Amino acid sequence: MRRGRTTLHFERGGFYADVDNVNAMLCSRCGTRSVPGKTALKISEMVERLFSAGKDLDMTGISFHKLAS
Repeated sequence: MRRGRTTLHFERGGFYADVDNVNAMLCSRCGTRSVPGKTALKISEMVERLFSAGKDLDMTGISFHKLAS
C-alpha cells in the first residue's frame, strides 16, 4: 500500500456523485483503496447532504449529475 489520491463514486436514487482527489492508501497490485476514518466520515456526511438536496449543486471538486435514462 502506498499513499496517493483517488476518486470516490457514489450512486443513489438515480443520481451519482464523484469526489475527486481523496487522500487514500492505494494497492497497485489489487486496486484496493483505503480512506482514513476521519476523511471517510467527512466525505460520507458531505455526500449525504448532496443526495438529500437532490438538486445540481456547484461545488469545487464534486460532480453531481442526473443519470441518463
